[in-house]
Amino acid sequence: MPDDPGVATIHVLQAGVTKPGPDRLACAAWLALVHEATRKLGGVVITSVEEPTVGRNYYRVGVRLRDGVSLSILFNAAANLVAGAQRHDPGRIDAVFVDVPAADVYRYAGLRVATGAELDQPLNDRHLRLLTDEERRDVAYHQPERLGDLLFNWFD
Repeated sequence: MPDDPGVATIHVLQAGVTKPGPDRLACAAWLALVHEATRKLGGVVITSVEEPTVGRNYYRVGVRLRDGVSLSILFNAAANLVAGAQRHDPGRIDAVFVDVPAADVYRYAGLRVATGAELDQPLNDRHLRLLTDEERRDVAYHQPERLGDLLFNWFD
């Protein structure tokens, strides 16, 4: 079941998932889906894509929905995972996660979609089990509190 947070969590938490993973082909496919989902909702894409870099392990693009709400759509290429977040000051490291609008568009194309509630789960040892030693050291150093802070992180 793609909507079961437990299933998604278990499957995406693998070695390498916390590291920046630039993947141009995956990004292009995800971005096409962002445009499709946003058009489906009567919205527009309002920013260019920001690629993973030191301090961010995911792609990010801004959208504005028909009702004027602006969101960021996030993509962790290593996890094949899409998430939504409220747009905020780019200097902030913590995201306010929200459900992805038109999530069915991404799921139909084979991407996993995390809900806001799933990403807000407190991080625990079970989540770290399959990560590399280096990733666990990053977690010990940066001390993310939520699952979303691990999957969509600011580690340097």
